[in-house]
Amino acid sequence: MAKTPKAKNPEAVGFKEIFGTTALSTNNGLAAVFMSSMFMAFMTDYAGLGKMGATLATVLLLAARIIDAVDDPIQGFIMDSGKIGKHGKYKPFFLLSIIMTTIGVILLYSLPGGITSSAVLVTIWVIFFYLVYDIGMSFYNQNLLFRTMTNDPGERSKLLIGPRLWVMILGIFGSAMAAIAVSIQAVTGSYKTAYMILAIVVMLVSFVISIIGWFLVKEKHVVEQDPEDKVKFSDFFELMRTNKPMMLNFFKNLFTGFIWTFLFAAPMYYVKYAYAADLTTGEVNMEYYATLSMVVSLMMMFPLILGTIAANPVLKAFKGNFLKMHIFDLGLQGVSGLLMFIMQILGLLGRSPVFFFIPMFLMAFAVGIDFVPGSNLSMEIMDYTIYKTGKDRSALTGVLEKFLEKAQSAVSSAIVGGVLIAIGYQVDSVTGNYAGDLAKMPTMLTWMIVIIGLVPAILAVIGILIIRTYPINQSMRQDIQQFITTHQTKKEVD
Repeated sequence: MAKTPKAKNPEAVGFKEIFGTTALSTNNGLAAVFMSSMFMAFMTDYAGLGKMGATLATVLLLAARIIDAVDDPIQGFIMDSGKIGKHGKYKPFFLLSIIMTTIGVILLYSLPGGITSSAVLVTIWVIFFYLVYDIGMSFYNQNLLFRTMTNDPGERSKLLIGPRLWVMILGIFGSAMAAIAVSIQAVTGSYKTAYMILAIVVMLVSFVISIIGWFLVKEKHVVEQDPEDKVKFSDFFELMRTNKPMMLNFFKNLFTGFIWTFLFAAPMYYVKYAYAADLTTGEVNMEYYATLSMVVSLMMMFPLILGTIAANPVLKAFKGNFLKMHIFDLGLQGVSGLLMFIMQILGLLGRSPVFFFIPMFLMAFAVGIDFVPGSNLSMEIMDYTIYKTGKDRSALTGVLEKFLEKAQSAVSSAIVGGVLIAIGYQVDSVTGNYAGDLAKMPTMLTWMIVIIGLVPAILAVIGILIIRTYPINQSMRQDIQQFITTHQTKKEVD
């Protein structure tokens, strides 16, 4: 008797879709490298702004989050109100994101020498182009696109892995940027010029790659809205009132989202002065610092890659229950941060970079594993909104999450900036040597480990306590998917 061929999954995604979403993430991923791990150091050490650099960067990052509190809901409203056109509903906003992000990053790292003597002109330039970058980043929400490309949660997980791994690989390249800047400086004679050249070349290449990816992806499932059912600003506040899963996830992320951003905010300062600087003279071995910076980033990126690869097998071990897996991952992140802090208190951390790398590896590995269950939670909450209201408010549903991501990145950098301001941090922008009060450096190093290690451990515990009350169980999850499959109107676009 002939074996009946297995029916093809109509929701399956193939190589074209996976390659497209992966290439699309290039610009966003490299922009994040420039702004999360390099911007603060550029402003304080290499932009030629002196003490004003630390103050401006710190105030800017905090002020931008206040603007986001108003801007992000507006952008969510704009995206949900978008008409279904030739390229879909949400896809056009990804193109806008690529353009704005590229312009913003390049011009932030291309501060004209003629205005550096004017605090007013520098402030206007930095604020304007930071907002261009920041608004562009807000239009990039890959979960919106993945949710409309397929309704199958398993296939969504496949779409998540490619971009995640690619961004991690880009992070490895990003870990070499400090070393590349040193090489360019050897030719140009200026770190400021070196970072400008680096930003222009990298962001233009990433622009081309992302545009190729943009043409390859397609939205297949878009909810047709009743013409009378206009998206309103009040919908956002209605979601906050009625969508319990969204608000619980928000409050959990309010704490645990800092774990990742703190991990990125302070390590470069720690390795520079704990291992590469002579604290009796302030002289920094820039070549050794560049090597350590690369190793630190590699120790962060490599375990993230391993964690991402291991995510789906680990999820199977949890029998597909990504909520339980998420709780486990948060616990591992907290234990890793606590280990780092204990070693600092015992005096072990400063003895060798190896002691610094071990807990960083563990924490980054836990974060890498957590990406798949965390993203599935976000997309499930978008589905839950449709399930409960019959309306697609996916962009508005993700507004709080996107706002938190940017706010936490800025706040973590601002906290580091606050420590730098408190000690009168000052670096010679030509040589890279420390020019401030060296007696305050041991205190700064201890505070950096509190930020990277102890605080994340506490935040992980708080996050676990909150997310344990998440109301969607496996039975409701099946009901949601059945509803989405039955009621969602399909419309294919080019």
